[in-house]
Amino acid sequence: MNDKKIFHRKKRHPKIKHILLQVKTIDEMADDFKRTWKKASSGKPAAVAAETICFDNAEEMQKFLSPERIRLIRAIHDRKPKSIVELAAFLKRDRKNVTEDVKMLEAVGLIARKAPKKNLKNKEKVELIVDYDRIQMDIAV
Repeated sequence: MNDKKIFHRKKRHPKIKHILLQVKTIDEMADDFKRTWKKASSGKPAAVAAETICFDNAEEMQKFLSPERIRLIRAIHDRKPKSIVELAAFLKRDRKNVTEDVKMLEAVGLIARKAPKKNLKNKEKVELIVDYDRIQMDIAV
C-alpha cells in the first residue's frame, strides 16, 4: 500500500445571480402589485419574489445589458478596480459614461460598492464589487 497522503481540493461552487427580466406595460406591473398587496392584506403569504427587472419593450431590455455593460461587469469581477477612474482607464471609456453605467447597474443590484476609504489626496475611493460568478437570466415576455 502506498503511504502517500492524498489531498482533495474542495471544489468552489460558483455564485450565481438570478434575475428575471420581463417586458410589461405599466398597467401590467400595477396589476401585479395590486394582486400581491391584496394577498398580503388578507394575511396570505405572498410568493417569494425573484429579483425582477421590468422593461417597456424588448429594445429597452437589449439596451440594458449592452455589450459594454457586460464588459464592465466582467472587468469589475476579474480586475477588482479600486475606483471608477481605474475602471474607465482599463475599459478605455469615458469616465462619465462608466459612472452612469455603474450607477444604473448598482441601482438594480448587479454591482455593489464597498465602503469608501480616504486616499492620500483626501479623496474618497469607491471599491466596486461583483459578488457572483455568473448571471442567470430568465426572460419573460
